[in-house]
Amino acid sequence: MKKLLMPVLLLGLFIAGCKKDDAPAPEPQQPQEAEYLRLVITDVEKAQITVLEPLTKKTTVYPVKAAQPTLYATSSGQFATIISRADNTVQFFNTGIEAHGGHLHVHDPEMATQTFTEAGPTHYFSHEGLSAIFNDGAGSLSLFKDAELESGEGRVLPVAAPHHGAMVIFDDHTIAVTQKDGSVSGTLPEKVRIIDRFGTVLHEGTIATQGMHGDAGNGKLAAFGAPDGVLIVQQNGEQYLVNYPADFGTAWLSTILGNKALPHFFGYAAALGLYKIDPVAKQITLVQKNESNIHQYMLDTQGKNLYVLLNDGTLKIFDANTAQLKKEGKISAAIPAGAAADEKPYFGVSKKCVYITEPAAGVVKMYSLETLQLVSSIPVEGKPLKVLVVGDQEGLEVDNH
Repeated sequence: MKKLLMPVLLLGLFIAGCKKDDAPAPEPQQPQEAEYLRLVITDVEKAQITVLEPLTKKTTVYPVKAAQPTLYATSSGQFATIISRADNTVQFFNTGIEAHGGHLHVHDPEMATQTFTEAGPTHYFSHEGLSAIFNDGAGSLSLFKDAELESGEGRVLPVAAPHHGAMVIFDDHTIAVTQKDGSVSGTLPEKVRIIDRFGTVLHEGTIATQGMHGDAGNGKLAAFGAPDGVLIVQQNGEQYLVNYPADFGTAWLSTILGNKALPHFFGYAAALGLYKIDPVAKQITLVQKNESNIHQYMLDTQGKNLYVLLNDGTLKIFDANTAQLKKEGKISAAIPAGAAADEKPYFGVSKKCVYITEPAAGVVKMYSLETLQLVSSIPVEGKPLKVLVVGDQEGLEVDNH
């Protein structure tokens, strides 16, 4: 009997071991968004925005001036700025979600009282509670703080001759704004001066370029793309150019990205790709080559990650500090060459998830940022196009005292 016990015992251990090894791996924990995070979504065909609550999947539709407006968040995340350039109209959606001293004040969502109707509203910038829109047709800035959007007290400040302009707001709420002196033909500006938020000129531009397009800032520095190089403007008015690498040829960085958490910037040239711009070392280095395959790119609101969506549906996520690739994965079908608007997906990101539209299917898909696995597919009325993350990403508690 003793001789039989050992084989039987070993067989039992073997079976138990097999059961343990064959047990399915635990499902990855699905991310749960903050209760008061919101998505604002535009439509391909309809003059409306859809506000989506990811946690409950609830959607609410609001009429706006035109279909396919451009969306931006104010620096607080409370408001979505809705720019309908062709209709010379800027509207604002108030989420009613206000971060205040480590908690939230929550009110009913609504379209804000403030609207602007200056000619050619285009470039937008928001920093530390102050926001601005450059109005190309008027050479003016629409300036506002969040509280002024609720009261309708935003104001328009003439700053330049009409041109395709831009501006960057510094930590002290002074503003680097483009100027058109006519030394270069066309609508692009040549110089940047610094003004206060009431229009007083503090520092005149000291470098004339061959035309500028693209702007970004981190509170201390402003960066503007130009054929001559990337123009860096400091708060004190000092200016200098960061030269392009020799292999740029005639290409230049006409879109610039920045964030207050980053000491550097990122720039895009359609003919070349995405580049890191180091304003201290005065170097420009390649991050992602564009072989006619970059569809969309953005920084998250924390300045933690740089996201690049390729035409084959692959999302690449780079560390925004090191510019090194962290992960990649498919989040959409391939985008066909010459795709119509309802064939083009666009994405937005929160701290936990990536959201991407499928216009033809009428859905917004939600992917885990950690795993890039599909979490949910949420139906949205119409043909959803652009998506903007607003509201609270932190999961703060509500205290409406």
